[in-house]
Amino acid sequence: MKIERVETAYYRLPLEPMGDAGHGAIDTEELITLELHAEGLTGHGYAYTIGRGGRAVRSLIDNDIVPLILGRDATNIRGLWDLMWQRLLYVGRGGLASFSIAAVDVALWDLYGVREGKPLYALLGAGAREIPAYGSGVDLPKPLRALLAQTEGFLERGLPGIKVKVGRVDPRDDEERLEAVRRLIGEDIDLMVDANMAWNTEEALERGRRLERFDPYWYEEPTIPEDVAAHARISREMDVPVAVGESLHSPHEFRRYVDEKAAGVLQIDPITNGGITASLEALKMADGAGLSTSSHYTDELSAHLLCASKEPVYLEKHAFALDPYLEEPQLVTNGRVRPSESPGTGLRFDTQALAPYRNA
Repeated sequence: MKIERVETAYYRLPLEPMGDAGHGAIDTEELITLELHAEGLTGHGYAYTIGRGGRAVRSLIDNDIVPLILGRDATNIRGLWDLMWQRLLYVGRGGLASFSIAAVDVALWDLYGVREGKPLYALLGAGAREIPAYGSGVDLPKPLRALLAQTEGFLERGLPGIKVKVGRVDPRDDEERLEAVRRLIGEDIDLMVDANMAWNTEEALERGRRLERFDPYWYEEPTIPEDVAAHARISREMDVPVAVGESLHSPHEFRRYVDEKAAGVLQIDPITNGGITASLEALKMADGAGLSTSSHYTDELSAHLLCASKEPVYLEKHAFALDPYLEEPQLVTNGRVRPSESPGTGLRFDTQALAPYRNA
């Protein structure tokens, strides 16, 4: 089944102004869509960024990856992943290369499902299951009143978990906000906190300990992802599980966290991790180490992948929801989601809805 043609498109999608401690202000999501054609069938893939680097991702796909894979066997998904990784090794091992590889890898898995007439979770040998979902805002700049209004919206959707960004300059601000949210949601709703790599090791420990009284379900990205030893120390010295994954761009990076016992929850993102193939490896590592799993963004893809995990605790319902641009947005029922039953990933973009945001 030879790859005959690959087409990409680039969009800049407006977001409500938001931000966090690590990435700063965010008002745009970049979306790169990809269609991979082979023997009359089409696989759909995509990549995204938070407003920067998207043109480079598309260029890398068009100019370096497409010439590499044209004419090759689309059913050899693992072989193609290895080929793309190896040929981009000098400028890659993560970053833009992983995002670019991911767009192609997602399309290959989708094509596989279309060809077999099976949804992605079935291709992985898993059964469909309900995954609890949690509400996640990129809300560090929000005034307290707006943060509480967002939280009330999550509660109205029946979500059993809620995540709040931390990392304000004054630690008392973080504590005031978490105290207000905890008071609103009560003790039966899980409360996650996310620092987005804001602090060094000592700061992360000191700030994290100040937040423990709010009974956080996990402590996410307390420091930079390169410092695995710091995450291991935080994991040892705090009772709250450390959660990481969205900023890990290859299975090799996940392996260090697992081997060094530097996290209690591994979060997959099939785009930032380097594709479905890479995220599956991370899930297998988590299963082997007895770790819980969750997801970052990528709601539709991750619903399939988490079905193949032993202990999926949550799927993230993110503020960057692609729902307005999808033919069939993911449904949340009683605070839970299920993978789609359509062949492949089931993820199809509404090109008319995207059209106003297309860029050259």
